[in-house]
Amino acid sequence: MVDPVAELRAALAPFVAAFQPGVSQALYKALYRLHVAHERGHDQSEAVARFASMDPERVKVPASKEGRRLRAALRGIHAP
Repeated sequence: MVDPVAELRAALAPFVAAFQPGVSQALYKALYRLHVAHERGHDQSEAVARFASMDPERVKVPASKEGRRLRAALRGIHAP
């Protein structure tokens, strides 16, 4: 079974390396906070909790391979 947080961290890489057009500002900030928490070895639970309030079907992501992977990772965070 894939760890949903690990998958989200892998999917966010292209979006935090450089700003991607088509990503909402709220999503970008949440992705960046998760990335920084992971890189600094801090607790990631608060950063992950931000994604729980986002609807993975309504959040603005690009219609690209990376965008589809990110949306799938967001769905994984919401899966029971």
